[in-house]
Amino acid sequence: MSNCLNCNAALSTTQKFCSECGQKTALKRVNLHDVLHDAIHYFTHADKGIFTLLKSLVLQPGLVAKEYVEGKRKKHFPPLNFFLIVAAVYIVIGGIASKYSSSAPQRNTQVNSYKSAQKTTISDISQQAEGIKRMEKMAKIGRFFSKYSNYVAMLAAPLISFLIWLLYLKGRYNFTEHLVANLYLIGFTNLFRSLIFVPIAIFFSIPLENRALQLCFMLFEVLYRTLFYYRFMGEYNWAGKAKAFLVATSTVLFWGALIAAIFYFYILWG
Repeated sequence: MSNCLNCNAALSTTQKFCSECGQKTALKRVNLHDVLHDAIHYFTHADKGIFTLLKSLVLQPGLVAKEYVEGKRKKHFPPLNFFLIVAAVYIVIGGIASKYSSSAPQRNTQVNSYKSAQKTTISDISQQAEGIKRMEKMAKIGRFFSKYSNYVAMLAAPLISFLIWLLYLKGRYNFTEHLVANLYLIGFTNLFRSLIFVPIAIFFSIPLENRALQLCFMLFEVLYRTLFYYRFMGEYNWAGKAKAFLVATSTVLFWGALIAAIFYFYILWG
């Protein structure tokens, strides 16, 4: 008889795995191969790897969350793990984007100032002053993201989940189950923003505050949320589609208004 090195449960001589925690009974000293194998296995496992999850989130929005809350827990990559991994990526990309946002206007202002140096008028001075003010505001927004983007990312899931739970108050799922769904959903949309929208903006020298770019992302988020919640709620009819669209639109507008309010007060008092 021996004991499990992980949970100290009693083991028989014939056991290959602990009946309490599932750890192997025959362990050797940890080596680099074991660490790399576990990392690769964690991300690429055929049944519940993160790449399999991403494929499902792209091709079948809402299905993973639906199956997870209805009992298929071992089949899928855990929602909180996915959300935290994406949050880390989001924070890193957000830091890079904030530096780009604060430097791009400055470069443009310097170029414009050089071009118009020979024909400065009162109107030009006024416009330059307004440009400097806009640049200062964008710099403050950049500082806000670099300092507080992790908190904003963490607040998104519970706040939006609570709102959706209220909108679906007589629905089949409770707040926690909506939270699980939004950990998957927000994780995916944040990853899409970080790896698609931000690189496009930087590559084409488009300010991240550009209204057209922001509108494109909002439209993407509304459409994806509609598909996600239509499948997650399982209301496969026109009424279900309409409600999913209204819920998606409401949550995107709510979050946009909240972020705008945070920016306003941060710039006002920051």
